[in-house]
Amino acid sequence: MPLRIALLLLIAALMLTVAAFRPIDHDEGQYVGAVAMMRFGLPYRDFAYLQTPLQPLLFAPLAWIAEGWLFAALRAVNALLALGASVCLWMAARRAGASDRAAAIAAVALLSSHMLLFAGSVARNDALPVLLMTAGLAALMNLLQNDRARWTALLAGLLLGAAASAKISYGLPAAAVGLFALCHWRTLGAARVGLLALGGVLGGVPTMALALLAPDAAWFGIIDYSLKAPFEWRAWNEKAAMLGGPKSLVRLARFLAQGCGLIALVAVALVVTRRRMPVERLLDMMIVAGLVAAWLPRPIYVQYLGPLLPALFLRFALLTDAPFWHRRAGRALIALGIVAGVAQTATKTAANMLAGHSPVQGIMQDVRAVDRIVASTGLSGSIVTLSPERAVDAALPVDRRFVTGPFLFRTRHILTRDEARAFHATTILSAEADLDAKPPAIILTGSEGKPTVAFPRGLDAVLIDWARSHSYRAVSLPSGSHKIFLAPTSPATMAATFATQPL
Repeated sequence: MPLRIALLLLIAALMLTVAAFRPIDHDEGQYVGAVAMMRFGLPYRDFAYLQTPLQPLLFAPLAWIAEGWLFAALRAVNALLALGASVCLWMAARRAGASDRAAAIAAVALLSSHMLLFAGSVARNDALPVLLMTAGLAALMNLLQNDRARWTALLAGLLLGAAASAKISYGLPAAAVGLFALCHWRTLGAARVGLLALGGVLGGVPTMALALLAPDAAWFGIIDYSLKAPFEWRAWNEKAAMLGGPKSLVRLARFLAQGCGLIALVAVALVVTRRRMPVERLLDMMIVAGLVAAWLPRPIYVQYLGPLLPALFLRFALLTDAPFWHRRAGRALIALGIVAGVAQTATKTAANMLAGHSPVQGIMQDVRAVDRIVASTGLSGSIVTLSPERAVDAALPVDRRFVTGPFLFRTRHILTRDEARAFHATTILSAEADLDAKPPAIILTGSEGKPTVAFPRGLDAVLIDWARSHSYRAVSLPSGSHKIFLAPTSPATMAATFATQPL
């Protein structure tokens, strides 16, 4: 036991290190921004949010506890949640009847996958639902193996429902569990099936409650945006081929191969026609649902494997006690998958580690520079930016119209102007009028300067042009990659601004 605890502490330290050195992902801003916005209101009703709402609700205390360090704290929390998910998968495998060796293989397969290493090193919303699902699987395995574990059904349903409340795609594997329970209600017992369903409903309460407060904004954030916006953006940038079936199939296989996922899927497919125990049938149903959940979003990215991998690796654990996986060839396949998963993260973080450059620390240096300028000039108001992760720790709040970063801003015809304003958002078509109506104290740019077909000068150019046309003053930040534009002030405060600029 002490050895296992020491190993977990070592892995936790490694995960936290990776989180400190992984480059910034532009998806992070909307999730960090949502947690910061919890200081002022609720998702949908008071600010736009493009997912189911459990993560900002659960992480809301961090908005106060880690004020000034929120971005770093959210990365650290996700690193620990990812490790927790692997531990929960080990527990689920042991309760399902796998040997200690097979359970360890499943846990390592999950932990070393590109999907979980990515989820655990950025401030997105992927680590929390994976943890909830793996914990739900552990409860389910206990339910199936222990006839007396009636109330475990309530816990299992609650965890799986909560996973869907953190990210809607996890609702498909949860639905597969419900279908399995209905098909086996005589074996499980009506009371356990009812408690499982009740738990699922309770897990969905956060989503249902907030949807009742702002039904139109919730429907748009949870459903409509994902169905429309990616297609508009890709078509606008002449990349519609990324959304097609053949390209998506290649991308799905590629991401599965970044870890043990593809190996496990083939192994499960080879035995699917054999006589199966109830637990194996349940996991197979969850795997099919997870594949559908990974396939539906377009374009496919590695994080969309989250609903698939827990059940897949748990099913894999029930196979790896077979003789083949003890032989050199089987061990080599598993080792190859582990290396393939870790390699993705290693290549992303190695340069920063060798240079001793932490992107998180770089953001904090910029934030402190912004705070010094604010203190010296007496500026008040909000910060407009397409990269909220770089502004949430500043003394001034992020303008809630921009809390989703580039994702709503870059849309054209997904929302009308009236809808965008009702949802506390702004789009490319209404940006100038919205900024004129409520000018910010600061505009922060630098993350969205990449040219695209739709925006040859980058998305940031829209904000830069507006700032310059309204006499905002540009100030470079210590990172060298980002600038802020300050609202016009008196000559005295202008002098103070330039006195605080880094040399």
